[in-house]
This record gives sequence, C-alpha cells and structure tokens, in this order.
Amino acid sequence: MSIHDAATVPPGTELKADVCIIGSGAAGIALAQQLNGTNLDVIVAEAGAFERDVAAERETFAVDHIGIPWRNPIPDRGRWFGGSTNLWYGRIALPDPIDFERRPWVPFSGWPLTYDQLTPWLQVAAGILGVAHFDKMGIEHWRDYPTVSTFMADGRAHLASFLWADGMFMGPRHRQLLTQSPNVRLLMNATATELMPDGTGSAVASLSVSGPAANAFGIKATTYVLAAGGLENPRLLLASNQGAPAGLGNRSDQVGRYYMDHPRGEGLAEVSLKGLSPLQTQNIALLGEKARTRYGKAQLRVTFPVAMQRDEELLNHALHAHIVDDGHDAVGYRSTKRLWQRLRGSQLEPGGSIADDVSAAIRGAPGLVTYGAQRAIGVARPSRMILIDQMEQAPDPFSRVTINPRQRDRYGLPRLTLDWRISDQTYRSQRRMHRLVKDILARTGLSGFKSDILDQPDKQPALWDMKHPMGTTRMAASPKDGVVDAQCRVHDMTNLYIAGSSVFPTGGHANPTLLIVAMAARLADHLKHKFAA
Repeated sequence: MSIHDAATVPPGTELKADVCIIGSGAAGIALAQQLNGTNLDVIVAEAGAFERDVAAERETFAVDHIGIPWRNPIPDRGRWFGGSTNLWYGRIALPDPIDFERRPWVPFSGWPLTYDQLTPWLQVAAGILGVAHFDKMGIEHWRDYPTVSTFMADGRAHLASFLWADGMFMGPRHRQLLTQSPNVRLLMNATATELMPDGTGSAVASLSVSGPAANAFGIKATTYVLAAGGLENPRLLLASNQGAPAGLGNRSDQVGRYYMDHPRGEGLAEVSLKGLSPLQTQNIALLGEKARTRYGKAQLRVTFPVAMQRDEELLNHALHAHIVDDGHDAVGYRSTKRLWQRLRGSQLEPGGSIADDVSAAIRGAPGLVTYGAQRAIGVARPSRMILIDQMEQAPDPFSRVTINPRQRDRYGLPRLTLDWRISDQTYRSQRRMHRLVKDILARTGLSGFKSDILDQPDKQPALWDMKHPMGTTRMAASPKDGVVDAQCRVHDMTNLYIAGSSVFPTGGHANPTLLIVAMAARLADHLKHKFAA
C-alpha cells in the first residue's frame, strides 16, 4: 500500500520524489493515473483525507467577495481525496474550436494551442472519466431526434450534446489503482503552504507542507505540478513570496487575474407547456435534463452558430432547460426530494431545515401519491420548461483573486479575496440567445415564452456562479500575458507546472472537467518525455 498520513511525518523531514503533484482533484488524479506504472517516483500531496471535513473546508476555503457575490449554494471546493469531483454532477461537454481562437471582438482571447492539438487528449479524458458513447457526442449522431430538426431547421441555431460520466467521482474510481501503485505515493492530510524557490529564483527547490499535528516538513522533487484548483492554485503562488515578493510566477502581475466562471441564468425565462400534444413534447424533449436516449442519459443545448458569433460579435453562450410537470410544483415535492438527498448523502438543493422538509412532505403526501401513480403509468404531462443560460464570460484582468495576508487559516495560508466582474458583453449575448430561442419556439407553435431580460431590457439580471473557476493562472505565449506556457510550465520557472482550469485563457460555455482531464493527460505525456530525455 502506498498511502501515507502527513500526521506521522516527523517535523523537519524532507521527502523526495521525481514528481510532486499538489492536489487530488480531477487534474491531480488524472496526472497520477497517467504516471502510474512508470519509473517515476510520484508523490500526490492531498490536503484532506479520504473522508470530508466540513469544518476544515469552512475555515480554509473562506472567501471575501468585493465584486459580484456567489449565489450558488453548492460548495466550490472539496478538501478530500477526489477534490471537487466529489461535488459535481458528471456533466460532460465538448469545447468548441472557436473557444481556442483569437477573436477580435473578445479581448484577451486566444490559446497558444488549437482544438485539433487537444482532440486526441479529449478521447483519453473520456476514458479516464468513463464517458460511454463519447464518440456519439457530435450533433450529427442526433439528427433523427425531433428536437434537433426543430431547432436546426433554418440554420439560425446550433445544437450540441451533454453526456454524463460513469466515473464522475474520481476519488472512489481511482483509489484502488493508486493505493496499489508501485510508484505513486498518496500523502494524505498534507497541506501545501509554500513553494520555496532556489537561489536563482528560476526553479522550485522544495515544497513546505503542514500536517494536521502542526508538523512542518518538506518535499524535494525534481518537478512540481500545482493541481489544486482554480482558486487554490493562485493562492499558493501568491502566498509563496519569500523569494519573490509578489508571489512565485508573478513577475508580470498575472497571477490571480482573469478570474472567470460560467455565469448562469436560472429561471429568467420559461415556456408554458400545458396542453402540449405528444408530438410537440417530442420536439423539445431532449432539452430536458438527462433524457433517456439510445446513447444513455443525454441532454441537448442550443448554441449560437459560429457565423452568427462572428457576424454579431457574440460570446459562445448556450441554453438548455429543465422540463417539469405539475407534480414538481406540488406541495412537498422539493422537501421530499431533499429528504431523499439527505438519506443518500448527496448534494442538497436549496431549501429549509429537516423539520421544515418533514412537515412539508407530510402535508403534501396525498398529492405526491397521486403524482407518483401518474408517473408510474406514464400519464404525467409536462407543465413548463424552465430555461437555463450557461454562458461564456469574456476575460477581464480586473476580475481577479488576491490574498489577504492579515487573515490566515490554521495552516498559515492567507485568506482569498474575490472581485468577480462580468462585462456587458455577457449580458448582451444572453439577450440575443433569448430572442433566438423565442423565435424558434414560436415557429413550433409554443407561444408561451416569457423572458425577464427581454421584458425588462434595461435591468441587469442576477446571475449565478457555476463553481467553475477558470483563468487565474492563464496560458499565454508570453509571460507578460499569462502565467504558464503552452506546456503548462510556469514562465521563467524550469520545474513548476500548473494543471487545471486555472490555465484556461477563455472558458467557452462547456463544463470544464473533460478539458481539465485532457490537459492533465497531455501534461503527463510531456513529463514522461521530459524525464526520458
């Protein structure tokens, strides 16, 4: 077994390895999985254990908001083996080629990589995540579904697919493989506190680590990979300021800038579906979440055609939907669902206390029994479609995370401050998407479309965060424009790499995990060749 607890490491010890991976989320596990079985000695330093410690998360992950506040109640980071993959819903989406291009109407856009260069690694990532039917993600495989012909009839809209990962919880999926690995050591309860540079400032000499017993020790590796997430990656770089006053890798003041998420509009538009015929239901069915198809659970999303994005200078937005029937609005439905989520230990929807949920479930029991019977015999009809905006955010250097060294957690790490900013370009593209979908639905006979942002065009809608932090250690060809190069190596550092969504120069609208894992697999391949050389 190659599991070690940092609590047992004597203070002042220096552990040695070829590669030290900091973090065991999607990027860290993918790296370790790809390096498993090689002749490289690998340490994965995970701040948590195999079980969640909510109290530790609450303290160490605290963020002060001075810009747009977060509204999403889902936790943003996971401090246990598997990281944030313990918290996600497994939705997989392909990025679009245009996401990697330099677009004149999107400031600071453009990757030093192309979509074609990443395509083979997306396939590798699908295998790591267990995405069944990944080869059927292209819309050409869905053309015989009525939803596709409805929305693509005149070419004004494009559709793309979501699938779900069978291996969505990466910790449990890969734990046995890594704990039995001949060359990968899992170091649990090991909080990375500072990357220490050598005398030249061009390489990392060691990593300072704090164990749960306040035992400080170090890890000396040939190569370090920071894979702690879109918020923790910049925090550790900014906190590593003994040899670099502005923080490691921050000579051009780029670390922490360009913070992006996928701004989410939820319930800002909906369509009445009452009295819909079975044929009309089929025309919009695949917009609903996790519809049953021959390729498993799937969902389609409406996107702008590339030509429309170029002509109208739009961001790469998408729109999908929740289709609900009368039972979902019945008294006690959501409370009963939350009680079931508690029993399963899964992520809770927003709501009240256990007592409130029990009381509401009891009051609504008769109606819920009727609804259950209708579902069982297939007579429950959809009542409305709630539209969900999943949007691209244009990169902005003033949308950023910084650290507050006057406030520190139990491990001595400074508290984060987030100034999240969303430009009007996001809102303008959102309004255009609503007009587009309204026109398409009207042609199908669905005239009950209501949109708050179209009815009140001067009012800026309240958007949700999706807990997809990106851009804070962005990739760029030059150190004056970003933090890492095309190989994810920190500019001006010979042995420090960064993995995860923090290196994304732009975020498109696609859920980031597939691309995170693909980039990590690509980086693992680069490290294999580097050590072989």
